[in-house]
Amino acid sequence: MNETYADMKKYFFLLVALPLFIACKRDAETHENYVVMVSFDGCRWDYPDMYKTPSLDGMAANGVKAERVISSFPTKTFPNHYSIATGLYPDHHGLINNSFYAPELELFYRIGNREMVQNGDFYGGEPIWNTAEKQGVTTASFFWVGSEAPVQGMQPTYWKTYDGSIPFSARVDTVINWLRLPLDKRPRLVFLYFDQPDGIGHDYGPVHPETGKVIEELDDIVGTLRRKISRLPYGNRVNLVVTSDHGMGAISPGKYVNLHDHIKEHWIEDIAGGNPMYLVDAEEGFEDSVALALDRAEGITAWYKEDVPGYLNYGTHPRVKDVVVVADSSWSLGTSPDPSGYTGGAHGYDNSNTDMHHIFYAEGPAFKSGYTYPPFENVDIYPLIAEILGLDPAPVDGRLEDVQGMLK
Repeated sequence: MNETYADMKKYFFLLVALPLFIACKRDAETHENYVVMVSFDGCRWDYPDMYKTPSLDGMAANGVKAERVISSFPTKTFPNHYSIATGLYPDHHGLINNSFYAPELELFYRIGNREMVQNGDFYGGEPIWNTAEKQGVTTASFFWVGSEAPVQGMQPTYWKTYDGSIPFSARVDTVINWLRLPLDKRPRLVFLYFDQPDGIGHDYGPVHPETGKVIEELDDIVGTLRRKISRLPYGNRVNLVVTSDHGMGAISPGKYVNLHDHIKEHWIEDIAGGNPMYLVDAEEGFEDSVALALDRAEGITAWYKEDVPGYLNYGTHPRVKDVVVVADSSWSLGTSPDPSGYTGGAHGYDNSNTDMHHIFYAEGPAFKSGYTYPPFENVDIYPLIAEILGLDPAPVDGRLEDVQGMLK
């Protein structure tokens, strides 16, 4: 065979390029959309108005910014992250507070107890990573609430045990490496969690130079993530969502209520929770005494669990105790006689308090551009993700029709 050098080069090029072309074509045909969901814990909806956030501003210009997102009650970290994951209110998925007693399990759930956090029996509903995995979509989670436990006997394909010492930059690098995996191993749905600005908000309150400094550092992380996603071969198919779980309100020692100043020890069997929201399990026959005494106290509101206002969507789960008590806005609630530690910021209040609302920014092929969206509930995020990824959703409290207008 008499082939010229040019012919040989052409054949060699075809041998190398054709498999790559087929792989890219198969990739494009198989995976139309990706979603990367980022949470900055405790990022209040108006922080970007208070501090410099050019990367978030860029997302808003290129995509969608919600005026604010309404957290579920109680406006605490674990209940709300899991509400985003399941599309269910805490009263329906079972994480009714950061700490609570589960009578059916005879176990006490605390967010600092690794054994309890990794016990799938505490978690109801269907996290969207389960929905996706059941339908053949690979998922990954870097610290999202619920992903460390086998819920319905399932977890994301890739997940991490929580370790707050892992640098934020390393978390971003891991997510990008997940997105660089070969097609048959690559996740199309990725969750990424950061524990700030919640920590700094608790220490200094929402309006403080130190809080602003952390917000600006987190905005730099958004910028890094956007750049690294854009450099992926299919970066134009990645939908990046940056949100949170709740906001933050300012508190001071001058507005503090000690529960034990209002209810007698022999009236109660147990008190569970944390500032500013507690569940009181009354001794039999003393339910009325507890509820009436607490409701008369300045700075707090108490309800029998069956009388919790309907807009809070709370009180029907068996884990909710006899009396639900929550501090009024800017007030603190505890079980210690010393109020000096109640400074800085807190969350957990009534979700009609806009200080408890959080951010939502999104950009990518599924979203409109330069679009400001009206307030919506965080349970609506589950059906939104399901729609973007083409998943058949599980039954949820969230409503796609309440968020569909932000999609192209």
